[in-house]
Amino acid sequence: MKKLITIIIPARNEAGNMARVEAEVTALAASQPDDFEFIIVDNASTDDTGRLAAELCQRDKRWRYIRFSRNFSVEGSITAGYEHANGDAMVVLYSDLQDPPEVIPRFIEKWKQGYDVVYGVRTVRAGDPKWRNAGAWLAYRMIAWLSDVPIPKDTGDFRLISSRVRDAVLRMGEVNRYMRGMIAWVGFKQIGVEYERRPRTTGRSNAPLADILLFTFNAITSFSLRPLRLFTLFGFMVLGVSFLLAIVYVTLWLRGSPPPGLTTLIVLVLAGLGVNSLGIGILGEYIGRTFSEAKRRPIYVIEESLNLK
Repeated sequence: MKKLITIIIPARNEAGNMARVEAEVTALAASQPDDFEFIIVDNASTDDTGRLAAELCQRDKRWRYIRFSRNFSVEGSITAGYEHANGDAMVVLYSDLQDPPEVIPRFIEKWKQGYDVVYGVRTVRAGDPKWRNAGAWLAYRMIAWLSDVPIPKDTGDFRLISSRVRDAVLRMGEVNRYMRGMIAWVGFKQIGVEYERRPRTTGRSNAPLADILLFTFNAITSFSLRPLRLFTLFGFMVLGVSFLLAIVYVTLWLRGSPPPGLTTLIVLVLAGLGVNSLGIGILGEYIGRTFSEAKRRPIYVIEESLNLK
């Protein structure tokens, strides 16, 4: 029995890649026994991405198009794709095509074997600068270590999920979303598929270093209270060290050779201020996230859509 596979394609200023997206994705669909639909989620592009997507929707009714009223981030794009997908399974494929579409049949094969989540594991990140590769390697491991749920390392949003996983994820109503962590949190049977990531051939990455750092911090604070717990543990450690130092200072004073106090006092005060500022900042991040969630604003706003029911 044929299944319907939805391929969700987030895009922002990817006009130079749209022809390749159409060619590679439709060729993939033609080679498979299942039915396919394709949803382009345009995150308020300022180039010709929207026009090219509209022409594609006119040529082939399997293609759908969603345009946001402004940039609601890639997490908003993926959420919109899941909410409007009709497939028995859904695959997220970025429009830069660094994640090769030819890996998708391997995802589908694992899904038909009974896995609800099949995620891509990057073994090679071709074309990216060394600093970005090193930063990504470190970020994945920090997120995995600090998370309260097991989040696979070296994985992105390139993955297949079943419709029941999608339904479970969409019941999670938070505004500050980290989709990879949310999919890991819902559980079900999951497996990874290794692949080599391709270099970008057109355009440039829309993720500067600052956004990558914010993304990492969002991932950590979305699925872990461990930073707060670490600061609690650190506070106890500082109190213990302070108690030991107090004993040492009193002992030296009683022996008539008290240590010079001004330098030590300055260092301890500055260190205390730095630690307090960092701890307050982390606490403020959690409070700020609570404030954002309490407002219950929509995750995204659609300005335009084509071929959607």
